[in-house]
Amino acid sequence: MSDNNNTNHRCEPKNDHGESVASVASIYQLNGQRVRHTRINSTKYKDTFDDSRMVVVRYFLDRPGYDLHNATARLWFHPPTICSPEDVRYFLKNQGVSLEGLLIEIYLDTFESFMVLESCAANCVEWSFEGTSYQDPGILNIRLTDLIDATMENVSSTTRLVHPTKYGATKEQANTSPVGLFSFSMVQAMQTMQVMSKLIPDSVAESWTLTNGPYMFFLGGVVQFVVGIFQVLRGNIYGATAFLAFGGFLMADGAGIILRNHFSDAGSRAVELIGVPDPWGNFFRHAYICAFCCVLLKQTLVMNKLTTGLIAVVCTKLAASSFTGWSETFEWMEIALGWIVSVFAFYVFTVEVTNEVYHREVFPMYKWSERHSPEELFGATGRIGTLTSKATKLRQANYPTPLNIRWANTMHGSQQLQDN
Repeated sequence: MSDNNNTNHRCEPKNDHGESVASVASIYQLNGQRVRHTRINSTKYKDTFDDSRMVVVRYFLDRPGYDLHNATARLWFHPPTICSPEDVRYFLKNQGVSLEGLLIEIYLDTFESFMVLESCAANCVEWSFEGTSYQDPGILNIRLTDLIDATMENVSSTTRLVHPTKYGATKEQANTSPVGLFSFSMVQAMQTMQVMSKLIPDSVAESWTLTNGPYMFFLGGVVQFVVGIFQVLRGNIYGATAFLAFGGFLMADGAGIILRNHFSDAGSRAVELIGVPDPWGNFFRHAYICAFCCVLLKQTLVMNKLTTGLIAVVCTKLAASSFTGWSETFEWMEIALGWIVSVFAFYVFTVEVTNEVYHREVFPMYKWSERHSPEELFGATGRIGTLTSKATKLRQANYPTPLNIRWANTMHGSQQLQDN
């Protein structure tokens, strides 16, 4: 069934006066006469194509108050003479318009209604563009209905969206990563001192043990957690993941030390349980955190070698800490690696804060890629544009050159012949 009438190559809605909505929108009045201002450069067009078939594909989102006046146009050069729904789908996909979660409906001028693209295929609907030309192009109107709740994607029209070209986080807010790195360095030193107090008697005062929980561990975790929240606001997926997770780990450690030293009465059941060694519990706890850090290590390979080195040492320390419940040798290894991590993290903190203040790379970061690596040590964005509204994506849909479109159409036609 071919969608044909006296304007067989135009599929456009009419207003109450029987006029084309598109014509009313695109034609201006000049001295009482209608004048069209847009045209195709005939010289360049004829040099590019063997024939003159051309179709204007107009699409708009199905939103309250949206119609063809809000449509975005794409020019379809050298379309098939008889166009099938599959040809339309292929063109929309090639243009970056056929996004996931969109219902595609095409206006059928013969029936003066929209029909879902799949229904067009099932009902043998096709479009004839035989009489089209660059001077009088065919028109195909498409309505896109979002199957996802549109209210989740509303973007203020005054908001300017910026897509960074590198993996680094955006610069709308100050970089708080140096604070988190310093807190991490300090807490690593305190954890190492705690292990030293067990292996080296009198190396740490007993009064220090009563204060390291409520101050150094718990508050150090709070600082890192707050830093992680700020990194969320900056769009820094790497910093947010690392600081929020480690902040939670340290707050849990701090809470345990507080309960052990200040809320466990002598002779109580809690004191008995706390004093019992738990090598397997210690192993699984550190093993899971080590696995988490190994994932962080993989992500640093698109960032910089300095961060890669820091996370690699952290992974090694956590691996050694997993076996401290069975071997004193691993406890000594934990002490040595703990001081290395603390000093390394302090150096990374120094590099990060200095480079941020001076707006240049005062200390080298040893980027893995000068082109793609971010300008900060502990920053990397996630996938760009996944939270951008479909309205913005559709307006910025890629627009291949006419030669590329012609090549794609030729390849598509060849594939159809092979399938037949």
